[in-house]
Amino acid sequence: MNADIPSSQLNNNNNSECEQRKNISILFIGFMREKAATIQAALQNARMAPRCRLIANEKELTGSLSERSWDLILLSNDQPQDLSFARSAAVIKNLDKDIPLLLLCRELPDADSHLELLEQGINFACSEDNAKLTLTYIYQAYMALQQRQSYRHCESLLEKAERRIQALIDDSRTAICFSIDNKLCYANERFCELLGYSQQNDLPELSLDKLVSPTHRETLSDSINSVMSGEKQMAAISAEILRADSTRFNATLSLYAAVYSETDAIQIDITQHLADTEIFNEMDPISGLLNQQGFARQLEQKIALARQGGNDGFLFYITMDGYQTLHQNIGQEGTDLLAGAIGKLLKSLVNEAHTLARIDDNIYTLLLSDPHVETAKGLAREICLGVSGLNLVLGEYQIQTSSSIGITMISESAPRATELLSRAEAAAKSLTQNERHGNGYSFFQLDQSTPVVTTDAKAVQRVVDAITHNRFRLLFQPIVPLDSDICVSNYEVLLRLITEDDKEISPNIFMNSICDDNVLARMDMWVLEECVMLMRQSMDQGKRNRLFINITGRTLRNKSLLPWFAEQLRSMRLPADHLVFQISEADALASPAYYKAFCKALHKLHCKICLKHYGSTSESDYILADIPVDYIKLDGSYLRDLNRNSLSTRQLESVIRPLKKKNITLIAPMVEDTSQMGTLFRLGIQMVQGHYLQPPRHKMDYAFFDE
Repeated sequence: MNADIPSSQLNNNNNSECEQRKNISILFIGFMREKAATIQAALQNARMAPRCRLIANEKELTGSLSERSWDLILLSNDQPQDLSFARSAAVIKNLDKDIPLLLLCRELPDADSHLELLEQGINFACSEDNAKLTLTYIYQAYMALQQRQSYRHCESLLEKAERRIQALIDDSRTAICFSIDNKLCYANERFCELLGYSQQNDLPELSLDKLVSPTHRETLSDSINSVMSGEKQMAAISAEILRADSTRFNATLSLYAAVYSETDAIQIDITQHLADTEIFNEMDPISGLLNQQGFARQLEQKIALARQGGNDGFLFYITMDGYQTLHQNIGQEGTDLLAGAIGKLLKSLVNEAHTLARIDDNIYTLLLSDPHVETAKGLAREICLGVSGLNLVLGEYQIQTSSSIGITMISESAPRATELLSRAEAAAKSLTQNERHGNGYSFFQLDQSTPVVTTDAKAVQRVVDAITHNRFRLLFQPIVPLDSDICVSNYEVLLRLITEDDKEISPNIFMNSICDDNVLARMDMWVLEECVMLMRQSMDQGKRNRLFINITGRTLRNKSLLPWFAEQLRSMRLPADHLVFQISEADALASPAYYKAFCKALHKLHCKICLKHYGSTSESDYILADIPVDYIKLDGSYLRDLNRNSLSTRQLESVIRPLKKKNITLIAPMVEDTSQMGTLFRLGIQMVQGHYLQPPRHKMDYAFFDE
């Protein structure tokens, strides 16, 4: 009979141990149920998590093998059956499965039978009467399987890495070739351009001797031998390179041991030496730094070096704040004077080992060949202080400015040069957005880039299309009372945009890309209109729901929104106190005048106000001083820290205590377990919210008042 072994026959360990156990899936062939259950129980007691099944015939075996993957097949003679050991092994082989077969027996068979079974892929374990020995055999077979699976996974990763590396070499602006036995087997497009060869026709006939002048061939041969023998990891020589048309140029050849088409090879990178006139063409004469062309070449080399591993660094993108206004006031003469001073300043702060450039009128770059974040921070701080401390005089005009520095990492996973520059530029621009005034530095965070929109125009169009074609969706997460006196169902309203492949996207991803306030106003009106309609439907069904609606800082500036909303409330005859507007503490601080005006208007409509992310800034008391609110939602960091024991109950109580005197309902978000809820109740929190209670859903269906 084919059946999963019931857990009632097992001696289970504590649940707390389950996370540390290794999962193992075993098929038992020829076992009595009781004996198989005994082995399974022993595995559980040995801190493993077995999933086992008894097999009685070939049909059950093939069915189980097609159903899922298995780690081990145990064989025994205890239970007579039609499925022989040899047939079991044949089925595994025919299906090309890597599953070890282990025969548990009391004694070894004769030599001929033993050899026959081993040839069929069946191993032996003379341990049937010794549980520890049996477990040892099982564990060794299982770990050997794990190693083979890990090896196959590494092979797959290696294949992907090789394809990626080959693509990078193909597109590299460094001339790269591979040589096997002194013959070229590959050269990238840049190599062919530089030396004037055709990849298709000339490479099979080209030997390394034809690449360099006769005087350098012996040096090249010695360097290749030292690298191939393992004496050196890499070698670099200067040589005279011969082009296909017999012209020559000087270059540095960097040699590395490599593998090409599964054969040992030599990789050769060719870097052309620049003539003095070419070097001057790469300099900015005003600042004395490299120009755009020179910087681009250095950046490509830095990225190529970083991708080899162990050569991490940073790209600084340094912009001058308020440059356009400054240029209008002081003209070209003044900005040239400033550029020269900044060039001297940067040279005085940055070691010659690193690369400085001026790639635009007000944009300077730095390639820092140091992998330490603290070094980058310290240097950025010095540059900011140095620029802001410049005090130049042009006639009667004093020239002063400050700088915003975007910093991004250059590592083995570095993208193309254009993308790297875009990242650093985005970090620099973030310092002058949201009413920030620059004069600082910012590190690029990868989540600043968005897979949804790349420009404001695309973001605007996406939102407009979503409004037009009803591709927004509202989700609802319950806010559950710890106090039984609260008799209204409370939900936070969460907005999601639906993509073409029916995926839900948080508004945080696309809203920051929209500069058109009219589009945001339309989106706000869509959300409010949907909420009003849902409220009306709920009330018609006899349900009392209160909705918490999130409002952004830009919504606070929309003077036409609340008059329109007031009309909606009157036409639908809804109680305004069942609608709560949630405003972030940071948004309130960023626009205090708009925040006060917006809240006063809400109070006149009898709507309620919730201040969320409370305690996320140091000005929480200031926000509460002038405008009364009905709810306060603590910042989620308090709950995370409390859960990690990095915040004590007494510390959290010191935050909550002043709020309890103000007759404000307190909400704790991100609550993830029952014990935390008990602590919060004792501290005076009246309402809680989190995925533990219920994740956001498409319906308001939480059972608030079920007994």
